[in-house]
Amino acid sequence: MSKIKIFLLSILTTLCIYSEQILKEMVIVYNKINKLALNKLIKFSYSNTSFLLIFILTIALYLFYKKYLKIKTKKAYNILSFIFTFFLVFGYSYSVIGDASLVLGNYVLILISIIKFITYYIFLKTIINLLMSKLKTVNLSSLKLPKLLTKFQNYYELHPYKTTIIILLIAWLPYIISFEPAILSPDPSNQIKQYFNLPTHYIDGVNLIDENILITNHHPVFHTFILGGFTKLGSLLININFGLFLFTLFQLFLCLSAITYLLVYLKQLNVPFIHRFISLCIFALVPVFPLYALSSVKDTFFGVLLVFYLIEFHKLLKGTKYTKINYITLCLLCLFMSLVRNNGFIIVLFSFPFLIYFTKNKKLPLFIVLLSSIFIYEAHNKILLPELHITNGSIREMLSIPFQQTARYVKYYPNTISKEDIAIIDKILNYDTLASRYKPNISDPVKNEFNKNTTSQDLIAYFKVWAKYLFKHPGVYMDATINNVYGYFYPNTSNWYVYYDYDERLSESNIDYHYNNLNISRNILSSYAVAFPYIPVIGGIVNIGFVVWVYFLLLCLFITEHKKELITLIVPALTLVLILVAGPVNTYFRYIFPLVLSLPLILNIAYIELKNNSLINS
Repeated sequence: MSKIKIFLLSILTTLCIYSEQILKEMVIVYNKINKLALNKLIKFSYSNTSFLLIFILTIALYLFYKKYLKIKTKKAYNILSFIFTFFLVFGYSYSVIGDASLVLGNYVLILISIIKFITYYIFLKTIINLLMSKLKTVNLSSLKLPKLLTKFQNYYELHPYKTTIIILLIAWLPYIISFEPAILSPDPSNQIKQYFNLPTHYIDGVNLIDENILITNHHPVFHTFILGGFTKLGSLLININFGLFLFTLFQLFLCLSAITYLLVYLKQLNVPFIHRFISLCIFALVPVFPLYALSSVKDTFFGVLLVFYLIEFHKLLKGTKYTKINYITLCLLCLFMSLVRNNGFIIVLFSFPFLIYFTKNKKLPLFIVLLSSIFIYEAHNKILLPELHITNGSIREMLSIPFQQTARYVKYYPNTISKEDIAIIDKILNYDTLASRYKPNISDPVKNEFNKNTTSQDLIAYFKVWAKYLFKHPGVYMDATINNVYGYFYPNTSNWYVYYDYDERLSESNIDYHYNNLNISRNILSSYAVAFPYIPVIGGIVNIGFVVWVYFLLLCLFITEHKKELITLIVPALTLVLILVAGPVNTYFRYIFPLVLSLPLILNIAYIELKNNSLINS
C-alpha cells in the first residue's frame, strides 16, 4: 500500500475514534438523531475537537500501519476481528442512545458507520494478528531483574505458599480492617433474612410449599445456609457482626488458598517467575480481589471453586496420575459448583464432556464422576429441598429475554396491541405498569411483577402473543435483548462494578449489622476501586468487555495453534458468557468475577503450553 493510502487510512481511523465523542455530544445538544446532518457534524466537530491530539494520533497510526499493515494474517483472527468490529460499532450506539440509531439513523450516520466498520476492522485485524504472532516470542524471563527483586525471587521460590499468603494479607489488610465485618450487598442481605425465616421479595414470585418456610432456592440454599450458619453462630457467641466476620474469615481463607494454589501450580508447570510475580501483584493490588474476598456474594465462592476446577482439568489433560481420592475431590468440586450458583450446574454439564473427550485412559471414571454429581445435585433439588419444604426459585428467572422484549414493545408500540392480547400479557406481567417498569439494562423491575399463579396454559398463550408481535416489529425485540447484554461484549462501558456501600436491609429488619467507624479509610479505598477501571491499560483487567474478548482470543489461539485440547479450559468461561446473554442485568461485574479470578491461570497455562510446544497427554 502506498504512503498516501496509509496516511489516508490513518486519518480515517483517527476521525472514526473522534467521531464517537463528537456524535455523543451532538446527541446531548440536539437530542434527536434526525437533526444530525452532515453540515452540523462538520461544524460541531470543528469547534469541539482538539486538532493537536488528532495530529499526534494520526502520525502514530501512520507509523504503526507503515510497519505492520502487511503482516501475515490468519483466518481465525480475521473472523474474530470482524466480530469485534461489529461489537464496537453497534455497542457504541447502544451505550449512547439505547438502540442502533447512531449506526442506521440516517444516510450520514450509515456512511460514517460503514467507514468506521472498515477502518476499525483493518486496525483490529492488524493489531490482533500482530499480538498473536508475537505471543510465543515473548520472553519476560530474559529481563534483568533489580537486585531487590532477585532477592525476593530466591526467597519466594523456596517458600511460595508462605510468601504468597503474607503478601496478599499485607495488601488486603487495609480492606479487611476498613470493611469489617463484611461487605453486604442486596443478595447476601436477603439470603441472611431468608435464613432467619424473614420475608423477602423472592416469595412474591412463587407459591410456597409451606407458608411457614420463607426460604427459597432463588439463591442457592447451600450458600445461604453457609452464610446464615456463620451469622447464627456469631449471634450465639457474641452478635451478628461477629458471625459475619467469621464468614469473612472463612471466605478469605478460601480466596487465599485458591490464589496460592494457582501460583504454586504455575510454578510446578515451570512458568517463569516474572509471570507469576506479575500475577501476584495483580491479585494483591487490583481492588476487586480484596473487595470480593470480603463481599458475601456467592460469585466469590464460585470463583474459588472454578480455580480449583480448572487446575484439575489441566492435570487430567496432562495425564497426571489420579487416585480414588482425586476422583472424589473432583466430584465434590462439580457438586459444590452446582450448589453454589444455580447456573453452575450448566457450566459443569457443558464443560465436563470436553474433559472426557480429550482425556485418555480415564473416560469411564470421569463419566462416573459426572453422573454421580448430576445424581446428587438432582436429588438435592428434587428430593431434599421439597422434603425440607423449601420452594424452588420462580420460572421468571429464566424469562428475562422475552419479558424484556414484551415490556419494550408495550412501551414503544402500545397502540398496536389488541385488547385480547393485553389481557393475556396482563395475566402474567401486570400490563398497566409494564411500560413504566421497563429499564433497558435490567429486567428485574419487569420480572418482579410476574404473577406467581401463572399456569403452563397461561405461558403458552403468552408466547403465542410474544411470537405474534415479534414479526410485527422485530427491531424492538432486538433492541431489548442487545440493551440487556451489549456491555459483556463492548469494552467501552462499565456498570455495577464493586460493592462497598453499607446495605440497610438487615438493620431495617432489626438485625444488628453495621460497619465500624473507619469512614475515611473506607472512602479512600472505595474511591480507588471506583477509579481503577479508568486507569489506562491496567484498568482493562476489570473491564468486562475486554475480559470476554481475551477469552475469545484464547479460543482462536488454541484453534490456530492446533491446541484444541486446551479449549476445555475456557469452555466454562464461554458457557458463562452464553448464560449472561439470557441473564437479567447488563454489565454486572460480579457475574464475570470468576472469569477474572481464573484468567491469570488460563493465560499462563496457554503461554507455557505454546512456548514449550508441549503435547497434551504426551
